[in-house]
Amino acid sequence: MKRKNKGIIILSLIVLIGLTIFFLLTREIQNDNIKVTGNIKYNDEQVINYIFEDKWDKNPFVLYFKSKYGKQKKIPFVDKYKVSITSFNSVKITVYEKKIIGYVMYMGSNMYFDKDGTVIESSTRKIEDVPLVKGLNFDNIVLNETLPIEDKDVLDVILDTTQILQKYKLNVDSIEIDDKKKVIVYMGNIEVLLGKNKDMNEKIRALSDMYDSVKDMKGTLDITEYKEDDYGYTFKKSE
Repeated sequence: MKRKNKGIIILSLIVLIGLTIFFLLTREIQNDNIKVTGNIKYNDEQVINYIFEDKWDKNPFVLYFKSKYGKQKKIPFVDKYKVSITSFNSVKITVYEKKIIGYVMYMGSNMYFDKDGTVIESSTRKIEDVPLVKGLNFDNIVLNETLPIEDKDVLDVILDTTQILQKYKLNVDSIEIDDKKKVIVYMGNIEVLLGKNKDMNEKIRALSDMYDSVKDMKGTLDITEYKEDDYGYTFKKSE
């Protein structure tokens, strides 16, 4: 009788363990319970689709081991991400996006670069609020290497201009640099002449101050001659 009871207990434990394993393996975290933070270039659903490619990825048991020991999925424009299991049926994803300040076009692709001029992403996708830099020619561009601009002054002008525009939260369509190293910025229907790199911070600050008053106009805004007490700008309307 004792042996029979012992057998029943062992069998019950085996069934319980089996049911527990079955429950763990069939459990799936729902999208509503996945919180995404730090994402700007992608919406929550896009991030979730990149990281959780199939239903097994949403299983808490599988997710734990993959996030702890597995390799991260490669997501364009994302440097890395962190997956935190906050409860048995909820997850938090923290996204760390690459810091992009501009892009150039090369061989049909958009080559995005960071504040150091390093090309960090190649894509056919156009990222909003990231300006196109025009007026440069390249024989080749290599991912994860600096833009191959022989004249260091030209590279400095590009990096300075793009970063200052971000500093003052000015979204521009494109930035052009001519053979005299003069900068032209295009914002909607406005062509902004910024001239050479001298006093670029003050010129763009002035542009920021006056932008609301000219943004709905069409024409050329000339701020090449910056003066501390008098911005010295002119605006020429066009048809």
